[in-house]
Amino acid sequence: MTRSPTYPLADLCEITLGPSGLQLGTLAKRLDGIPVVSPPDLTPEHTITTANIKSVSADTAAGLSRFRLQEGDLVYVRQGTLGRRAIVGPSEATWLFGAACLRIRPRKEHILPGYLLHYLGHPLIHARITSEAHQSMAVETLTSRTLATTPVLVPPLARQRVVVEAMEAVNAQINTHRQVIAKTEAFRQGLLTDLLGDAFGESGTQSTT
Repeated sequence: MTRSPTYPLADLCEITLGPSGLQLGTLAKRLDGIPVVSPPDLTPEHTITTANIKSVSADTAAGLSRFRLQEGDLVYVRQGTLGRRAIVGPSEATWLFGAACLRIRPRKEHILPGYLLHYLGHPLIHARITSEAHQSMAVETLTSRTLATTPVLVPPLARQRVVVEAMEAVNAQINTHRQVIAKTEAFRQGLLTDLLGDAFGESGTQSTT
């Protein structure tokens, strides 16, 4: 079997550092603003949550067009919890990304966003990337150069699709198990309350150790 070629990430993607805090200005929760994706907004399922997302004004966003997101981009955390990442979906297209992140824009004729997402999460690749992070003020930081030189194994697109489908199937099973565990834990707490009757409702109840 012929071994797939390896290329530096920069040959396969456009890598862009997030805007500075000075460029972004004040981030706040607002209904009429443009959301800015930051590390806390990335979920373990590699999606973007809007639960606590903050925004900039439309006027500020207008001057930050080069930091706009497109569907299929990867947002990659470069400061703090290194390697957390998510794929941008259609609902997040045209949003911005924050200073602690990088935007990776795959050239889809060479590499699929889903394949790259999982490849960068492989323990060996993750360890290689984070081993080159800089330590500054107790915060690990990745430079765009570190990520740009990361070697990426690039099988044919058909093979990449197989990898993505297999990983998504496994992730779906993992998410199902997580939901079952969460429901079971909630049931356990409710069962304990029922078994103890109204003990927790007694005003004089004190905890003991």
